[in-house]
Amino acid sequence: MHTAALIDIVSNAGGFATRRQLRQAGATDRDLTRAVRSGDLHRPRLGWYSNLPLDDDRVTAVRVGGRLTGASALFHLGGWMWARPGTVCVSVAPHAARLRRCRRSRVVWDPVAVRERGGTAVVTVADALVRAVLEEDFEIAVALCDWALSHERISADEFADVIALLPADARRIADWVDADSDSILESVVRTRLRKAGFHVTSQVPVGFGRHTDLVVNGVLGIETDGRKWHADRFDADVSKDMATFIRRRIPVHLSYELITGHWDTVQAAIEAAVLMHRDGTAAGPVPPARLRVREDRSAGRTSGRGRGSVRARRAPLRAGRRWRLPRRMPDQVSHSWSRRTELTATPRPPARSRTSTRALTRHDPAAAPGHTGHDHRTGAKDSR
Repeated sequence: MHTAALIDIVSNAGGFATRRQLRQAGATDRDLTRAVRSGDLHRPRLGWYSNLPLDDDRVTAVRVGGRLTGASALFHLGGWMWARPGTVCVSVAPHAARLRRCRRSRVVWDPVAVRERGGTAVVTVADALVRAVLEEDFEIAVALCDWALSHERISADEFADVIALLPADARRIADWVDADSDSILESVVRTRLRKAGFHVTSQVPVGFGRHTDLVVNGVLGIETDGRKWHADRFDADVSKDMATFIRRRIPVHLSYELITGHWDTVQAAIEAAVLMHRDGTAAGPVPPARLRVREDRSAGRTSGRGRGSVRARRAPLRAGRRWRLPRRMPDQVSHSWSRRTELTATPRPPARSRTSTRALTRHDPAAAPGHTGHDHRTGAKDSR
């Protein structure tokens, strides 16, 4: 068999094929040896052949003896993450043997049911999401859930199963997920603003076929973009800004650099813009849609203490967990901004009533009706 035919067979199999599969296709041992010596194929593991690059995470997982899972699998599938994970998470069966050690790899033992699902080198999206949600930071965990639902990698019922497999104290992360998100920037900004106490709505229509990425408190329209990706859409973005102004909202554009490197400045600017808007307090919170969670699929984990227990709410992080649920839920919008505190602390002159004005007119004839009682010329002299 020609080497090109071998490469086509391996590519159609997902980049990996066993010796048995290739021999059943008509290849001989001499054909396989010739393909390996020419560099067209390589053996990541005894009895396995691949044409993928050696630095591919899938090759590392097969070399160890398992499959990609967790954040490594989701990043390979296009999940929303800032960067490639530093370690390759490899899923192996409970009774796996002859595992190899590879640099940058980490082995996790999954149930037999996980082994029966998925592909040759990658587990299913749902199985990878269960592990990645607990091992990544909170905003990235929410972004990965947003990506899975937004790109229809899992259905709503499958996501409910994923939530049911999480520990009891982590299932409320479903309240922070929004399937309408279009990018990691939009997802992260929404999560950060909700944690800060803002009411945020995703993908709000502005005219026919156009949407604003995020609307904050009903008065701010945020577009998470940048010149790097939107330089050819300048006119369309300006037109959308005009439509946003017509709807009595302030358009704001946030780039990747602002979101990742200057978030404190961004949040302070958003707080000031909301407070300056005359309708800044008109929008009320809208409770997010809650998904049905099956309590009988907790993967053997026992639930924690009751909601009223202070010790349960302030319990330390579980082993392997990188986040704790924020105390302020996204549907509990209680603004406690520093700018509003400063405005409240500023003393204001007491309002003058009609009774005090009439009394002042009787005792001071110079204060005629319709006059404020303040002599601007006297004030000018005193100011000198």
